[in-house]
Amino acid sequence: FGLIVVMLVVRIAALRREEIRDFINLLETDSSAQKTRNKEWEKVQAYLVSESQSDWKQAIIEADNLLDEMVRAMNYPGENLGERLKNIEPSDFTTLESAWEAHKIRNQIAHQNDFTLTRREVGRVMELYEKVFREFNFI
Repeated sequence: FGLIVVMLVVRIAALRREEIRDFINLLETDSSAQKTRNKEWEKVQAYLVSESQSDWKQAIIEADNLLDEMVRAMNYPGENLGERLKNIEPSDFTTLESAWEAHKIRNQIAHQNDFTLTRREVGRVMELYEKVFREFNFI
């Protein structure tokens, strides 16, 4: 019985990986959507040239919105990005920890009025988002 359960779990995980690969292929074939997302990502990157913390915060918030858009398109259930991230199998999303780490910084920005960022921290967080987006050819 235990062996059957293990075999079923492995098969379900394999099916989920296939589903994600199909999604990735869909993203790759939709070049107009890719161009739009790249423009959105360029807009996010433009905020980073500024010396203003508010622009840096805006970059992180918009990058998080892109992440939410990507995860929603992958049909993960949940009311918000945090809930959707909780529903992702780590084996299906190798950059899941990066997504969580970046999203937590976004939450600090959104919920703590006195939250401060350094240029170095902003660069690190944006690299986390980029890593996640590149895993799924989202940008």
